[in-house]
Amino acid sequence: MQNDLVLAVDFGTSNSLAGAWREGHRVEALPLDPSASDPTLMRTLLYFPNQDLCFYGANAINKYIEFEMEGRLFRSFKSHLPNRSYLGTLVDDRVLTLESMIGIFLLEMKKRAETLLDSPVERAVIGRPARYSLDNESDNFALHRMTKAAEFAGFRQVEFVPEPLAAALDLRRDLKSERVALIGDFGGGTSDFTLIRLGPYAYKKEHVLGLEGCPLAGDALDSLFMSERLNIYFGAQAKYKVALGRNVMQMPLAIIDRLNRPAHIVHLKEPATYEFIREVRKGAQSPNDQAAIDRLFLLLEDQQIFSFFERIEQTKRELSSAEQTAFSFAYPGLEIGTDFTRGEFVQWADEVRRKIFNAMDECLNQAGLKPAQVDLVCLTGGSAQVPLIRQELEQRFGAGKLQTQAHFHSVLSGLIESAGNFSS
Repeated sequence: MQNDLVLAVDFGTSNSLAGAWREGHRVEALPLDPSASDPTLMRTLLYFPNQDLCFYGANAINKYIEFEMEGRLFRSFKSHLPNRSYLGTLVDDRVLTLESMIGIFLLEMKKRAETLLDSPVERAVIGRPARYSLDNESDNFALHRMTKAAEFAGFRQVEFVPEPLAAALDLRRDLKSERVALIGDFGGGTSDFTLIRLGPYAYKKEHVLGLEGCPLAGDALDSLFMSERLNIYFGAQAKYKVALGRNVMQMPLAIIDRLNRPAHIVHLKEPATYEFIREVRKGAQSPNDQAAIDRLFLLLEDQQIFSFFERIEQTKRELSSAEQTAFSFAYPGLEIGTDFTRGEFVQWADEVRRKIFNAMDECLNQAGLKPAQVDLVCLTGGSAQVPLIRQELEQRFGAGKLQTQAHFHSVLSGLIESAGNFSS
């Protein structure tokens, strides 16, 4: 007899969750991470103290600190999926492709779920953004990689469900009359939208009126603090000469781009890149440039990347309720203090905001609807609380239509319902 158990997996850029459908019944969010403050919420983190050992979720952070930050800590690795030029990385002598990196994390989620459910799991419904990339080929490439990662984790059958659609299916369970709803799922890596007709009746595919997304969200907003103010402390404006060269050059944009982005900065430690930065340090043209690059080496060598970007994310949250906040980082040799204002952040975020809402407008255009014709605007994901996002939505739809669902669990709830359909 075939096991009708189907795992529902919300694999997120920052956090991941799992539930299940079994024997015609829902199994709500599983406590996959007993070390976390919310055991149902597993941080999407991998920590390799060496090539033969890996820790996950909250335990990855704990062990990272316990082992004095030796080894490699990976975060936001989901965001690399549409990037054809990113193949993977090295941990000591071990080659880790992106597919195996994601597969290792999914396999750990699967093992923990099997223990809690006391049953093997071979089938899964996994959430996916409306778009991994605005480029169709890159979007398809990302989905192909996720399929390979799911196979690596041991799933024999997989169905991918757009995350904003999953959030819509969760909303439908509480509706008593028909509504046209716009679902906005604002996560760490992507902002996704579904326009859907919902009511107290069975869901059909034709109820989806529009589906669109943008590969920018919380991480992109975090990176603004680095690109606009903080990267200067780490050599972003350093000038240098190569050995025997005459031309004065600036830090390459490819290095700066990695420096700015929380998912990419860890790859500055890769041998070829790291050796290049050493050469920049040798040819630095001023003591200030030398000091800035020394801070970059300290950030990398003393494994302070995670802590530094956690402080940036905290600063972003503080600006949700304050007009100004102080940023301070006190690690010896990396002492940095500066102030940020909400006005600055809003100005810096203008292009990100515009691209996010262009995706929302495209979703409305697909349906041929105006904002006034939308009955409900339902928000999910941690970045939905950023004021510049909420204010824009209030201006377009009116504050009365906005409804915030459970930040992290609404997508999973809809995926569990999709798992029920997959099971039947």
